[in-house]
Amino acid sequence: MLNMLRLNWSAMKSYRIRFLIIPVCLFVVGCLSPILLVPMGAFQLFSFSLNPFAVEEKGDLNRLYLTLPVPRRSVVMGRYALSLLLYMIGVLLGLAMMPLANLVSLSKWYLDFKWSLALVSFSFLVYGIMSLAMYPLLFKMGYQKGKVWGYYVPAVFICLIYIAVLEYDILVGNGTFILNLLVYASDHILAVSAGMFTAGGILLCLSYLLSARLYARREF
Repeated sequence: MLNMLRLNWSAMKSYRIRFLIIPVCLFVVGCLSPILLVPMGAFQLFSFSLNPFAVEEKGDLNRLYLTLPVPRRSVVMGRYALSLLLYMIGVLLGLAMMPLANLVSLSKWYLDFKWSLALVSFSFLVYGIMSLAMYPLLFKMGYQKGKVWGYYVPAVFICLIYIAVLEYDILVGNGTFILNLLVYASDHILAVSAGMFTAGGILLCLSYLLSARLYARREF
């Protein structure tokens, strides 16, 4: 798995320069609201982890992988290991930039350990959702076809859910539905964090198992 992780990182050599843009983008987001830094860091680094799929398809590296003395499951595991590593980097980068963003942001968020844990757990849940939405399709269909169904369609779906929740809050919840959820989360922050982290872990495991199954059956 470690060899495949290093191979994937080496394959992204031409994309590494883009890694330097991520802190700049995060700082701009942090100027709007520092609380967005952690989930946005996880999202941007997850997006960066998709580059091996683009390199793989462009260079037809799947045929190279099949000539190596490693099972296809190891190829999948190496890709997930890289994405998990990048997720942790994104979270740490977001947490590290929050004090800097608080210096210039209009909205100040000085989070204690419990709320920082909640942000990390929420980011892990988002990471699990994106992983399940994208990775199986990319392993099954390749980068060009898979990114349309695995990236844009879920993004539109999430936006529709967000709009639906806002409409429900206005029409049915009398503008207090979201506030009540936040109050409940604040009163049970450790339980909510544990629930989000567990749900993210389950989604990530499902994503890996499905990806391994689909990639094992893929013909090249």
